[in-house]
Formats: sequence, C-alpha cells, structure tokens
Amino acid sequence: MKSPEFRQPDLASPPATPMYVAHVVLSMDVGGAEQNVLNQVREGRRLGQQVSIICVERRGTLASAAEEFGARVVCLGKPPGLTFSLIPQLRRVLRELRASIVHTHQIGTLFYAGLATIGLRGSCVVHTAHGREAYAKRNRARWLGRIGAMRAARFYCLTDDIASEVVTKRIVPRRKLRLITNGIDLSRFRRTDEKLARVSGLRTSLGIPVGAPVIGTVGRLVEVKNQQLLIRAFARLQTDRAPAHLLLVGDGPLRGELEGLATKLDVGSRVHFAGFQREVADYLPMMDYFVLTSHSEGTPQAVLEASVAGIPVIASRVGGIPDVVCHGETGVLFPPGDEDALTSELSALLHDSSRAAQLAAAAHAKVTATYDVRRMAREYHEQFLELLSQGPRQAYTAGAEPSVLC
Repeated sequence: MKSPEFRQPDLASPPATPMYVAHVVLSMDVGGAEQNVLNQVREGRRLGQQVSIICVERRGTLASAAEEFGARVVCLGKPPGLTFSLIPQLRRVLRELRASIVHTHQIGTLFYAGLATIGLRGSCVVHTAHGREAYAKRNRARWLGRIGAMRAARFYCLTDDIASEVVTKRIVPRRKLRLITNGIDLSRFRRTDEKLARVSGLRTSLGIPVGAPVIGTVGRLVEVKNQQLLIRAFARLQTDRAPAHLLLVGDGPLRGELEGLATKLDVGSRVHFAGFQREVADYLPMMDYFVLTSHSEGTPQAVLEASVAGIPVIASRVGGIPDVVCHGETGVLFPPGDEDALTSELSALLHDSSRAAQLAAAAHAKVTATYDVRRMAREYHEQFLELLSQGPRQAYTAGAEPSVLC
C-alpha cells in the first residue's frame, strides 16, 4: 500500500483564497489522535491554512495548546448519547467558520459532520481513522461509520492494518481510501544536553536512584493500553544490576487500580506514576527501555517519540507497530497479552546493553527518515488542495482509482 504522491506546496506563495480547515473531535483530551490533530494544526498554519477545532463534547487538556498555535477552538458541549439536535448546531458553526475542509477524527464526529454538511455549500468532509478497535467489536459504531462515510470525500488511514479493517467491515468504498502515515515533530524528541541535564532532578523528584535502569512507557492509563501486563512482567524481572524501576507517564481512570496492582506484587516502591505531562520529551531521556503493551494501536506516537529519543522499544505486535518496529532490527515485538514473552524479551535486553543500543540506533534512523510531521502535513495539505480544485460535488462522486489497495 502506498501513500499518494504529492508535490511540495509553495510556502512562499500561499493560495490567494485561504484554505479553511475545521478539525472535528470529541475533545482535545490527551491521546494519539488528539496529538495528531495538534500537529496538523501547527503545521497547517505554516502551510497557510486557517485552522479551527470543533470539540463536540468538551475542550480537553490540549485545547489551550491548539489556541497557542493559532487555532480557534469551539466547544459544543454535547451530552452523552445520540444527539440529533447537535446536527443543526454543528452546521451553524461550520458555516460561521467558513470551513471548506471538515476533517473528522472519530466515528461519532464523522457521523455528525457528515449530516451537518448536507446542503452546506463549499464544505468537503474528510476523515482520518486512527485505529481499528472501534470497528472491530461494535455494530453501532460500524453503522455510524457507514452513514458518515457516505458524506466523506476521502477516508484516510494511518496503516495498512486499519485500511484492511475498514474494507472488511464495509465502512467505505475502496476508491475513497488513502494512506497517510503518522508523523511527529522530530526536533522535540531528540536528546539534547539541555534535556539530559534535567534528568538527575527529575529522577530525584520521582525517587529513582542514580544508576538504576529505568523501564518506561507513555500513554493514557486505560484498558486498551494494558499497563497491567507491563507491571506484572516488571514484577517478575531478575537482574544482576541495580534493581530496575518502572516509570509510567500519563494519567487515566485505571491509575488507582494500577497503583494497587504494583503494591500487591510488592514492587510499589519501584513503580512511579508521573501523571499527565504536557512535555513528554522531558521524561523520555530518563528511560533506558521503552515498552508498549497495547491490545490495539494505529501508529502510536509514543513509539515514534521513543525511537527518536534513542530508546530501545519493546512493543506488542498489533496495528501499525510492526511498520515501525521490525523485530530484531529496530526493536522487539511480542504477541499481545503474552506476559511470559514480554518478561523474557525485556529480561534479555536488560542483560544485553550492546544489543539494546544497536536496536535503538536502527530505530532512530528509520523513524527520522520516515515519520517527520512536516511530511505528514504536506500530504494532507496536497490532498486538500486537490479536493478543493475539484469542488465538493465532484470530490464526493469522483470514481478515481484508489491510492490504497487492500
């Protein structure tokens, strides 16, 4: 599967007519999809877009960061459940924002935005599927996706795995599918002397002794991330070095349960919860090994960030992770949910620092060459220019050959 070819936009000569892009999300709470939107906001502004974010339910932690990048953030305050009164409300907001590209990022937002743009002249709906989990188990989600996708001119997927799921579940015709892989701001996550100088103070604040190896992870503390598995595997580790410590950066509803599990397994003093951190880049240099234990993923930002920071990665073989982590070359993969395999692989790396360094170096080279956020933003921008040149009606009905073949 290949991304569509794109040409470099002429940044010195922005289009005479501004491109108005409205990203529609449930909220700007912390998560991979929301960070992707934040990246698109920042880079979209550099490309000359007029950018706004419509939070259907609530603003979320990252909303203020989006405003700092120049986006207008509008919150609609939708209550729980299917809310048809949201459709005219959303239509009014889109009209006020003069949104020519309406970019949705969850199934629910695709459903509402698709219906809200009926009869709204000049607005073209596109959607990005950030994962496959929603389509895999929920009939209602599939039906909402199918209804919303009827109004989507393009349906973007981060990975082949997601695109295959979308086709299998008959969410959208193949001709609408496009593959645009994830991207991150590489400069934020590279190791620098300034970041390394802060490590000692952060370790002290968390109670991590100098010289102790640190196993780390970044992500919301929710069921799909499966941090329970990581804590159980960590508790089984034996090392001839100083006792390892485990650092979890992120917050969520399972924090109390995870803290209780660490205490029950008698490793509570060596498991550290840093909570939500806006600047994750400050915490990555503390980690000697990065582990992601998710049940389901797209292309996780955290794996890309750890790789750029020069940390060897151990991750579950799900979603788009194998596109980034080639087992034995750029990291280590294990079967999802397999505690024995995770314990064994993690123990092996702890006892082989030379191999760990080789994996980290190879991953750094691959990610910096492939997953730059500016490449991602240019691909979206070029797609939007193409759609706007066609006009919304032609964009929705065009039967062009697909750029993604599943």
